[in-house]
Amino acid sequence: MAAPDSSSAPLARTGATVADDVVRHVERLIVTGALASGDRLPAERTLAQDLGVSRAALREALGRLETSGLVVRRHGSGSRVSREVPLSATLAARLAHAEDDLDHSAEFREAIEPQIARLAAARITGEECARLRELLSPPADEDDDPDQSIRRDVAFHVAVARASGNPLLSALGELTASWTVEGRVYSHLEDEGRRISHDGHTRVLDALEAGDGDAAAAAMATHLAEIRAIIYASRHTPPVQS
Repeated sequence: MAAPDSSSAPLARTGATVADDVVRHVERLIVTGALASGDRLPAERTLAQDLGVSRAALREALGRLETSGLVVRRHGSGSRVSREVPLSATLAARLAHAEDDLDHSAEFREAIEPQIARLAAARITGEECARLRELLSPPADEDDDPDQSIRRDVAFHVAVARASGNPLLSALGELTASWTVEGRVYSHLEDEGRRISHDGHTRVLDALEAGDGDAAAAAMATHLAEIRAIIYASRHTPPVQS
């Protein structure tokens, strides 16, 4: 999956601690594919300077990423993304308290993505449709893999934005993918969520292939509403008592 290389982009501040923001920044890069399993992170001095943070804050963040299993640190060889990245379990556990962020990301997607789909329906090429069909037909060994399902979800929505033919909307689609990682984790943890996501993508692509902008916008809006409902249910289902 193509993804922007934003590992050294200026850090977006959220009002949390600097270390919190660095952790979230790296997590998003991993989920969106900007950092792949096994990739080496820049040297601490370089990364701290690029992100505009202190080395102390960066080291705290890297320590937490190492504890969660997302990053491996070795003296003399720097830090790397883990070869086996437990995205769904690691991120979902940490994001249990991100109530406001999840609501904001859902509202953002519902306002933007249906209109992107509408425009894409008028401009999408046969090659782009074929690529989207590939994303809806994963290898058999990935059918029940939440991590791969999240990555395919991100790739699908980014590809729809690119199909709009508008470079500004394409860039916004890539940013949206990184800003909305948290909700995507929740919606792919269970088989039912992955099935609903796949079915929603299928309806969107059917409308895109038909060149029907109204249907594409409606299908995207329905898909996002369904995903929002899954996220809500996942966040508010009480734990099973043993």
